[in-house]
Amino acid sequence: MGIPNILSIIRLLLIPVFSAVYLTAKAQPMFYISAAILLLSGITDILDGFIARKYHMVSELGKFLDPLADKLTQVTVCVCLAIRYKPFIALCVVFVLKELAMLIGGMILLKKNRSMTQAHWFGKMATVIIYIIMVAITAQETISNQTAIAAVCVIGACLLFSFCMYIPVYLKNSHK
Repeated sequence: MGIPNILSIIRLLLIPVFSAVYLTAKAQPMFYISAAILLLSGITDILDGFIARKYHMVSELGKFLDPLADKLTQVTVCVCLAIRYKPFIALCVVFVLKELAMLIGGMILLKKNRSMTQAHWFGKMATVIIYIIMVAITAQETISNQTAIAAVCVIGACLLFSFCMYIPVYLKNSHK
């Protein structure tokens, strides 16, 4: 249980804290606090990956915890935003479908005794953009419907881009 895994666990523990603060927020500064919690989650995500690679602390547990914390955080924030802003419902659907496809692909690779390689730049880029947009939105007491739609489109495009970029990686790994 090294520092990177502890940071992933902290990220998992921040999920219900974020949800409670954001969903019960009625006015500032509670929205700023929810955004700060999400920002802290993003920072721990960056730190855990950096520390794990730099200090050779990559572990099998970390390979499970880190993406789990990422996905659970993203889906939780997406659902919380969908509760306040209806356009985010579509993003929740895209997110769930993408993750189901990735999960099924990963299970197929495991069945063949193969695995996906580590995260690639496009997955990391999508995660950073998603965090930036979600932090910016959760910091606001309210956003317009047009802003919500624009955010959904940008985040959805990032998710789809990342998914499409992983397809050749998956195909390469499945035919080794």
